[in-house]
Amino acid sequence: MSEHKHPNGLTQKELIMLVLDGQDKINDRIDQLHEKVNSKISRAELSGWLVACSCLVVLVQAVM
Repeated sequence: MSEHKHPNGLTQKELIMLVLDGQDKINDRIDQLHEKVNSKISRAELSGWLVACSCLVVLVQAVM
């Protein structure tokens, strides 16, 4: 099988390997960002904790 050279001097297999390497880098970056996002508290979680604490304060004041 003859290898077809593209204008940039790379074969089709070399181009595919470059694309796959780029895809691996992108996947690694996505994983890093996903871990970063999951490590932070979300707004819904924060507001839930604030509501829970507020309810606790109101209950304590009602008892006293």
